[in-house]
Amino acid sequence: MDPYWKGKAAVVTGAARGQGAAEVLRLLRAGAVVHALDVLPDGDGSWTALRTAAGDDADRLRVRIADVSSESDWLALAQDLSHGEAPLFGLVNNAGVTLRKTVTETTHSEWRRLLDINLDGPFLAIRTLAALMPAGAAIVNTSSTAGLTGYFSAAYTASKWALRGLTRAASMELAGRGIRVNTVCPGLVETPMIMQPNAVHDAGRARLFYEGNRDATPLSRGADADEIAAAVMFLLGPEASFITGADLPVDGGMTGGGIYWRIGKATGNL
Repeated sequence: MDPYWKGKAAVVTGAARGQGAAEVLRLLRAGAVVHALDVLPDGDGSWTALRTAAGDDADRLRVRIADVSSESDWLALAQDLSHGEAPLFGLVNNAGVTLRKTVTETTHSEWRRLLDINLDGPFLAIRTLAALMPAGAAIVNTSSTAGLTGYFSAAYTASKWALRGLTRAASMELAGRGIRVNTVCPGLVETPMIMQPNAVHDAGRARLFYEGNRDATPLSRGADADEIAAAVMFLLGPEASFITGADLPVDGGMTGGGIYWRIGKATGNL
């Protein structure tokens, strides 16, 4: 158990599965009280799996069914946390959805729904919970390599670029209070969402999408969700005490290699 997190609380969104669940487990094992938020109902098997994986640490797991795009849900959480058992030292805005559609394929309602979750959710979280966070606390927003480069998925890309802007604005505002705000930018991550078919990509095209991502990654694989969680824990913790307003790519070299990685690979130089 990490003595830093003992007696401290953290909030993680999109917490029932994937990256969010890995972040919850890391925080629990470090000794934190973790408020795990997700829209999935309490009876969903993902919650059961999370509680089982938490083992003896499950007594510090606080499951909360909430919609990150709902201001009333955030206000209700803030009210509960203000009377909570531990001060809020960590906020991980992990919840997000994807939509693999171009600008002209995307409907306005699809655009609005995705931004409501991917961008409005973190905005509402920071706006509502920052007042409860003491000096030394930290916020991590989950952007993406799609927020660092061009990507055909219009709404997703826009939300992840905008989230980096929100991070910088919040980091400047909260710096005087000793609260740090950073983004983590994952590349290909081995979670069910990466293989999820949709109206544009059937299962076959989803497989091609996955393989294309892997081929564009110099390490030639996707990350395990726990590898992303490890980076999040670093940004939340005291070892990152002088880092704020930054983007941390955790992408196996995808963005670092840029176009020249692909050119080098195609010409046999790499």
